[in-house]
Amino acid sequence: MTFSLHANEDAKEGKIARYVMENIQKDYVNCYSFYKVASESFRKAGKDKELINSLEKSADAALKYNYDLGEIMGLNPEVMSQMTKDKVNDFVKLANKDFASLAKKYGLVCKNLVENPEQRTNYWENKGKKIIK
Repeated sequence: MTFSLHANEDAKEGKIARYVMENIQKDYVNCYSFYKVASESFRKAGKDKELINSLEKSADAALKYNYDLGEIMGLNPEVMSQMTKDKVNDFVKLANKDFASLAKKYGLVCKNLVENPEQRTNYWENKGKKIIK
């Protein structure tokens, strides 16, 4: 009896870990897309070079983490590349309609993700524990 209980707990932990990785990976795709679109928007608007460089650095970091996680999860690099391109295109459309709401939705989340990934990991882990039984 103890063994099956332990096995069920291990299975649940595995599901939660997978849930966390999938969601963090999506966050990195979203944040990469957000930073690319924001840096391009600011470049076109003639904004400060330092700000643009900072956004580009954040985009690079998000992309690297996205691919690192995708590799751990066994995702095909071509599939990841297509997912990323599709998300960037979605964000371009959103930015063209209403950049302010895009920035409001992703700005702080992405800043926190790049600066403190553990906080976002804990967020998804807690959410996973609530929904995965």
